[in-house]
Amino acid sequence: MTNKIYCWPCLLFTKKKSTWSNEGYCDWKNLSRAACVHSSSREHIQSEMSLRRMEKEGELLNTVPSQPDRFDVLQYNENVRKNREVLKRMTDLSVIFSRQKLAFHEQDDRTSQGSYRELVDFFFLHNDELRAHWLTNSATFAAQFGEIQDQLTECLADEVMLHIQQEVRESRFLACQLDEPAEVSDPRRASLILRFVDKNGATQERFLGFKTINTSPTPESLKEMLDSVLNPEDYKNKLVSQSYDGAILMAADLGGLPALVKQDAPQALFVHSHSHRLDAVLQQGAQRITETRCFFATLKGFPEFFIHCGQKNAMLARIVGRKIPFMCTVQWESRSSVLQLLVAEREKLCDVYQEIVDGPGWDCETRRQASGYLNALRNFHFIFLTLTYSRVFSLTDVLCGTLKKKPGDVKYCTSKVQAAIQKIEELKQEVHFTEIFDTASACSCENGSPQPKVKRIREDGSPGREADTYARLYKEILDDAVQQISGRFADVKALGFLELADTSRFPAFGVFPSEAFQSLSELHGRHFDLDRLKNELAVVFRDEQFKKCSPWEVHCVIVQTQLGDVLKEVQRLFCLIATMPLPTLNAESSFTGLKRIKAYLRSAAEVGHFSSLATISIESELLAFLEKQPTWYNDIIKRFISKKNRNIPLVYQ
Repeated sequence: MTNKIYCWPCLLFTKKKSTWSNEGYCDWKNLSRAACVHSSSREHIQSEMSLRRMEKEGELLNTVPSQPDRFDVLQYNENVRKNREVLKRMTDLSVIFSRQKLAFHEQDDRTSQGSYRELVDFFFLHNDELRAHWLTNSATFAAQFGEIQDQLTECLADEVMLHIQQEVRESRFLACQLDEPAEVSDPRRASLILRFVDKNGATQERFLGFKTINTSPTPESLKEMLDSVLNPEDYKNKLVSQSYDGAILMAADLGGLPALVKQDAPQALFVHSHSHRLDAVLQQGAQRITETRCFFATLKGFPEFFIHCGQKNAMLARIVGRKIPFMCTVQWESRSSVLQLLVAEREKLCDVYQEIVDGPGWDCETRRQASGYLNALRNFHFIFLTLTYSRVFSLTDVLCGTLKKKPGDVKYCTSKVQAAIQKIEELKQEVHFTEIFDTASACSCENGSPQPKVKRIREDGSPGREADTYARLYKEILDDAVQQISGRFADVKALGFLELADTSRFPAFGVFPSEAFQSLSELHGRHFDLDRLKNELAVVFRDEQFKKCSPWEVHCVIVQTQLGDVLKEVQRLFCLIATMPLPTLNAESSFTGLKRIKAYLRSAAEVGHFSSLATISIESELLAFLEKQPTWYNDIIKRFISKKNRNIPLVYQ
């Protein structure tokens, strides 16, 4: 057999003598051709099949467990099944807690294990099998219960975020909204919302979490944070709108952040979001002024003093005849209504606090707080700022309400913004400052309060030193308001293309609105086939059905009547406009992102605002949708297994 080769399958199984099984092959010159012919022969194929069958039988022989081993596998898999059932019920409970925004943490009361743990035990009361399994493995589950609970919450949040990321990737346009949810003392956290139209034609506002800014909140650090989140979503091509609250803009040097974003996404206009109250934005921006910081902090305390106290509220109703509007302790909440109440009912509120200070039945802490608010209502500085900001906010309240009526009419919006700015500029006149200054002086001297050290006029007739100080402060407040309003609405002129979606003007479009079309072409032309869009718009402008619709309903009609292929460019245009955070042009129900965050922060006082719980609580509707998917439990358990190696078997053998 020297220098010869054999066919192994044929050597083992063939009964017919051949060169490859008996003699050996050694014609090296013709080896390739001969091997090819032999591999196609009937004998070789039969031998190859016999070898494969023998190998397979050997594998089965080695892998088939003995009777005791088979029993162990079945017992192990049964234990896995029960563990997975336990995990399913804990998943259900986590969903319920997040939907109701309930606290997961253990209670301080030693007689209670906490609501979550108590309900987990309750879940197994009427299931004998799982109750027995839970009790048998109670030591194992109890040792890891807190960790399991936290990691299940993370798994739920991860599944929600995975779905959101998929929605964002499938969208054509994006709008981002960055807000500061915490107090100014914690300026390095911001909530991020993305607005888009999903593949089904529905407008979504999705919460991407409370993002941490690693350094101080400068324009560069905020831009770095946005890049880290939005770069995977191709935001440089898809971002069409950016919105920020006053605190973020203050940190970003009033426009620094929008300018940096525009360097990468020139089409991303800065748009005043419908979700942002203009007076709240100005209030946040005013934190740059040292003299106003304590003022707004004190202002927030007035409604908080009356929360959850029927006796205080009864006294307030008896003396004042109305309640103080409640304000959530988040940055977006407006103080305008509280300001107007303080101006209108200051004397009656003083009576309320004075009665608490002097009357019987109040504890020391309540008296101390009432005395502090009473002193504020009689303090010249506080009264001066109250009167000043009440006048500014009364103008911005009107402006905000006016802009909601015709957000698609750029010329109208521009004129109203300029009119509001002009009225604020007029407040700088000496006569308005004198009126506020004198009123504050008179109010601070009422009820026997000592005369504040404020000299209105020098002997030569010129303003006194203290009056000079307040005149400068007054001007600084008005200048800040003008600066913020001007910066916030600087991009309004670039929104001229919104006229194309104003259905109330369709009958007047006998002459095609070329100026509005040119505005769209310059800003977003690369997203459209402009020639086809122009022809589609000409058809839509003349269609009687669309003339009777609101702008948002036009988009809905196109989706519902399956005209997307016929009017594909018009549908894309209305998707673009629906992405913009503008009222009237869009359905009011689509502006829910910030409302859901505010609702969560109101109710989640001690549940860890910036945890995964925030994501699943704020996106509870999306969580309810995912919960109905057939692979829901398997996806959660698979993700849970990947979190950590643990001694709770969850994988079948």
